Amino acid sequence: MVLSQLIRFNLPSSTSTSAPAFLKLRELMSTHAGVREQYFGYSIPPMNYTKDEMHWIIHWNDKPDALSNGEWRNQLKELTQGGARSLSFELTEGELVDWRNGLESPICEFATVRLSGAAPLSDAELQKSMHKTFTDCYFAEEPLAEAGEENEVKVQERRLGMYCLGWETIEHHQAYARTALFDEEIDKLKPWFGPGSKGWYVKFVKHS
Repeated sequence: MVLSQLIRFNLPSSTSTSAPAFLKLRELMSTHAGVREQYFGYSIPPMNYTKDEMHWIIHWNDKPDALSNGEWRNQLKELTQGGARSLSFELTEGELVDWRNGLESPICEFATVRLSGAAPLSDAELQKSMHKTFTDCYFAEEPLAEAGEENEVKVQERRLGMYCLGWETIEHHQAYARTALFDEEIDKLKPWFGPGSKGWYVKFVKHS
């Protein structure tokens, strides 16, 4: 089992991703025995674009104590003035391969489906639509857990589906979104969409 952690925070592009504080933090993490790899990149226009929003992906071996403790957390708080947000996802080794496909594509799209409180989570048809939504896109990942900074959401209470989609260009995604195949499962899911369902683009670089 691998834990993929997505951390989002504001980092002025004038500072750049090579800013000493962020570079030092990534280098610190690269020496940590529990960290496999890291990706980072800014969100890009046009979809739900947030200027200067940095996305930092850390792949952990299982759930190390350092996930919620350690010097890296102190450095992150200093870098972001405590403004970082975090989501964590449990992945199998096979799922991690697909997750990487999205991260390493020319354009990575994160799409979230936040189900409303009325959504029947145990309903087989709803689960099928959630799954087929990403398989139709070829590079998407399973809907997984939402987690806060400290607390894990119980499996039966998870209402956030996160998809990591890889595209050659934004235009390819826009063209796909106009097809009947795209509408097929989205139309089934729309009645259960809650606030916060959205998507955005990121261009990632792998830390080395």
